[in-house]
Amino acid sequence: MDTEKLLKEIREKIDELVEKAKEAGAEAREEMEDVIEDLKKQRDKLEDKLQDFKTKNGPKFEEAKFHLRKAAEELEQAVKKMFRKGPGATEV
Repeated sequence: MDTEKLLKEIREKIDELVEKAKEAGAEAREEMEDVIEDLKKQRDKLEDKLQDFKTKNGPKFEEAKFHLRKAAEELEQAVKKMFRKGPGATEV
């Protein structure tokens, strides 16, 4: 899977989590918001690393795609796990 496409999907999933958190009870919403903030930080860090690497290492970018893709997939799994745990969430 293309790393940039995966990052876009992660952004969309986080946006969905934000909407679900709005519907949750106060305690669950607070917990979800903490997790969402952590996910956003991880996503931003990954996007920054991707952009920085592209800028500095254009030709070597292909070599590093595997590692970036793996990190993005791990972040995607964390988002999916949150969906399974969230109130009223469905399995993904």
